[in-house]
Amino acid sequence: MADTLVIQDLVISCRLGVLEWEREQPQEIRVDVELEIDAAAAAKQDDVRRTVDYAALVAAITELAQRRSFRLMETLAHAIAMMILERGETAAASVRVKKQALAGIGYAAVTVERRRRLARRRRVRAAAASGRPPTARAAGRR
Repeated sequence: MADTLVIQDLVISCRLGVLEWEREQPQEIRVDVELEIDAAAAAKQDDVRRTVDYAALVAAITELAQRRSFRLMETLAHAIAMMILERGETAAASVRVKKQALAGIGYAAVTVERRRRLARRRRVRAAAASGRPPTARAAGRR
């Protein structure tokens, strides 16, 4: 079983919506994030430097959501997930973006799950180190 870090109901004021009027003024959304982590090293040494700095992660998610307007929750959720993976602190992330979309419902939500493709990167690096061009499979093409 993988260890998990969960951030739930992060409230962000941002511009999100398909219709122009939805993007005119910032609106409140909520973001849930679940990261696959290895908590053993941090737990063994009781050292915060050996785990994900979730205060910094929350700040990065907020900055990304407020940087520009987004039309789709899917686009924002994908952008957050990819940013998290690029930070290199996790191999997998699940991101849910929720917003009050219609009267009469609690919220509408989109959840995306993304995973780093470490194996592909290793094949490409190995091919580069050997001086030969990567194969189509190593480069991620089939």
